[in-house]
Amino acid sequence: DRMEKVLDLTGLTGLERRQPNQLSGGQQQRVALARAIIMEPQLLLFDEPLSNLDAKLREQMRIELRSLQQRLHITSVYVTHDQAEAMSISDRVVVMRDGRIEQEGTPLDLYSRPKNRFVAEFISKVNLLEGRVKAGSLEIGQSRFTVPLARAGLREGDRVECMIRPECIRIREISNPTAAPVRGTVRRTTFLGSVVEYEVFVEGLGSLMAQASNPLEGKIHAVGSSVELGFAPESVHILSKID
Repeated sequence: DRMEKVLDLTGLTGLERRQPNQLSGGQQQRVALARAIIMEPQLLLFDEPLSNLDAKLREQMRIELRSLQQRLHITSVYVTHDQAEAMSISDRVVVMRDGRIEQEGTPLDLYSRPKNRFVAEFISKVNLLEGRVKAGSLEIGQSRFTVPLARAGLREGDRVECMIRPECIRIREISNPTAAPVRGTVRRTTFLGSVVEYEVFVEGLGSLMAQASNPLEGKIHAVGSSVELGFAPESVHILSKID
């Protein structure tokens, strides 16, 4: 019957006679979900359902919720302050501030092409830089990059605020001091398991965050070491014109 189907969908088969205090946090969340979907609703509203779970269980439940939603084909609105939740389970994301929509789009749109500084910082870690339009290119510090300036409606001499994500920045030892485009000094190294996060001070730009993946396959740069940074011009995104 319908109840058995829902119990099977939510992984609760065999737990029907358990009391609430006999269920784990994840199982209690599944019970709440089962109670909602057994009514066969056309719309489901999730209001921070995973906020009281530990990090590992939250990640597991995100996967389960996404899988269940796709199998049931129920339109769902999911309210959360957890960026990882929003990006991993959504087809479309709406970022709001003070009750107003700042941007709406796919997770990739919001991550790679945020409309403003608020969205850029809200979605994930970001490096904010100031540049100037010069000879049809964007000049940042001592470097000049070719970016789609025409679409941004910018003119020669305009100052702009732009961004680049830490994982878009390549970091390595200086191989040729005279040719290194962006050089800096490592101020902080944070080992995060799958990645190493660096804070690098660059003269004229300030502190930049860079992330290196697969740290076990390469060298971890020590605090105080000199490094060179590189990134593809297309990874630089213009946020706004500075008046």
